[in-house]
Amino acid sequence: MVRDALAPPAAFVAYVESRLPLLIREVRRYVPDERFADQAARDLLASVALRWPWYARLPGAARQDPEKAADKVLRRGFADVVKEYADPQREIRLSLAETDPDEDVRPVPLPDEAPRRSRLHGSLSPADEAQFIWERSAQTVRRRSVIVGGLALIGLVMTVSRPRPESTPEGETPGSPSPESTTLPAGVDVVPPLAELSRLPVRRSPLPAEIEFEKASVSLPRGRRARGVFSATEESAVLLLDDGRLYAVPDLRVRPDNPGVMSPDGRYIAFRDANQMLFDVATGSVHTLDKVTTVSAPIWLDPQHLLYAAVGGSQVVRADGQPTELLEAVDLNDVVTPEGHKDPMTGDPILRSTELLALGRPLTAPARVRRYTANKSEPVDTSLDGELTAWVGLWRGLGFSLSTGPNPADRGRLVRRCQTPGHVPAQYGEVVSATAALRAATGAVLRVLVETMKTEADRVEPVGWLDAATVLLSANGDDATVIVAWGIESGKLELITVINRNVRLALADLSILPAR
Repeated sequence: MVRDALAPPAAFVAYVESRLPLLIREVRRYVPDERFADQAARDLLASVALRWPWYARLPGAARQDPEKAADKVLRRGFADVVKEYADPQREIRLSLAETDPDEDVRPVPLPDEAPRRSRLHGSLSPADEAQFIWERSAQTVRRRSVIVGGLALIGLVMTVSRPRPESTPEGETPGSPSPESTTLPAGVDVVPPLAELSRLPVRRSPLPAEIEFEKASVSLPRGRRARGVFSATEESAVLLLDDGRLYAVPDLRVRPDNPGVMSPDGRYIAFRDANQMLFDVATGSVHTLDKVTTVSAPIWLDPQHLLYAAVGGSQVVRADGQPTELLEAVDLNDVVTPEGHKDPMTGDPILRSTELLALGRPLTAPARVRRYTANKSEPVDTSLDGELTAWVGLWRGLGFSLSTGPNPADRGRLVRRCQTPGHVPAQYGEVVSATAALRAATGAVLRVLVETMKTEADRVEPVGWLDAATVLLSANGDDATVIVAWGIESGKLELITVINRNVRLALADLSILPAR
C-alpha cells in the first residue's frame, strides 16, 4: 500500500490526541474567547507539525523523544499567544499534565459580553484533527518551497508585510523636498524593493550566493568554524560552516537573538534558554553560563570574551563562563559590536567598547560617539558632525564597529540603524528608518541608507562589515532574506546572498576572512 503523502505519521496523530485537549484547556485559562482559544491551540500544534519531520532526522534526543522536543516548541509559543490576556503580575505557565490546572488563574471576561463559545471542540476525531493540522503545515511548506528556483523567481514570488514607519523624536519637524524634486541629497541612498535587491549584481564574499535550508545536512562535522547561523521560526537553525556547506544545528534551542551573538571566529553562538548558553560549533556541545544572570543577549569583544548587561555597567565574561572585569557605567544597549580585530584582545577590554549615544540623553545632548581610555575613567564624547547629521534620529538595534588601524583610541568606522526625520522625493516612498555609517574619531556621518515603505521589508538592519568600505545588511520578507553589501563611499548596493527563509541571523567577522 502506498502511503498518502499528506497523511500525518501515527506518532503525530497520537501527539495531537494527547496534547490538543490539554492545550485548549490551558489557553482557555487565559483567553475568554473560546473561539480564539481553540484556534490558537490548533495553531500551536501546526507549528509543531512543521518541525515534526526534522525530529526523525536530527541526531540525539529529538529523534529518540520527539514529544519532548515538540513540547518545548509549545512552551515557547504559548506565552506569545496568551500574553495580551494574562495578568502581567503573574507568570505565564503551560501545564501539559492531565491533572486540573491552577484554579487561581482565571481568564479576564470580555467587557459587556457573554462568553463566546467555540463549536470546534469535540467536532473532529483525533485522527481528523491531526490530518487537518498536518495538511495546513504541508501547504505552508509547499508555499515556501516555490522560491528555491533561483534569484529571479525569488524576486517575483516574494510577498512581504508592510511595517509602520517609526516616529521621529518629539518636537522635531522633518523638512520635506519640494514636490518637483526627484534627486536624493548627496550621501543619502535608498533601499530598493526586495524584488530588486534579489536581482542586484552578485559580489564575491565568504558567503555563497544562495542559502537553501533544504540542502542542510544533519551530520554536523567536528572541528569546523561557522561563517553564519540562520534561524527560521518553525525549523532548526542552519549553520554555514567554513567548508562552504550547510548543516542543521542539532540543538533546537540554538537561535540568534541579535546579529552579534556569533563569536568573531565562528566558534561559538550565544543564546538563551532557561539560562545563558553557548553552543560550541567545533564540538556540537552546549555549555551553560550559570554565573550570568541577565536575560539580555550579549555581544562578543573577541573570540573568547563576551559582554553582558550587568548592574552598574557591563560584565566581561570568558567563553568558559567565568566573569572577569565589570566595565562601569558602560550600557550594553549602546555598545557596538567590534569587528576587524585579527588578534585576541589584550589589556583593558574597555578599549573595545564603543558606545553610540542617542540625541536627547540628557535632554539637550546631541547624538555622539563615546569611548573610554581606561576602565572607570571619564568618557570621551565626540558629537556627530557633518551635513548628514540631521538624518540621524534615535538609535535602534545593534551596531558594529570596524577597526581601521592599530591605535586603540581610533575606533574606526561605525554603523547602526536609526530613526530618521529626513524625507526623500515622493517616488521613493515614505521613509521608515535609516542606517548611518560614521567615522568614530571625528563623529562624521559618512553616508545614510534609507528604508522606505516601497522597500517592503520586515526590517533592514546592519549585520556586520565586509571591509572598511562595505557594510553588510539584511532585509527580510515573508519568505526570504536578502543580504546585501552597501558601499559607504559610493553608495553602491550589491547582492551577497539570498536565503530561502525569513530568518534571524548572526555572522562571524567576515572582514577578517578571505572572499570565496
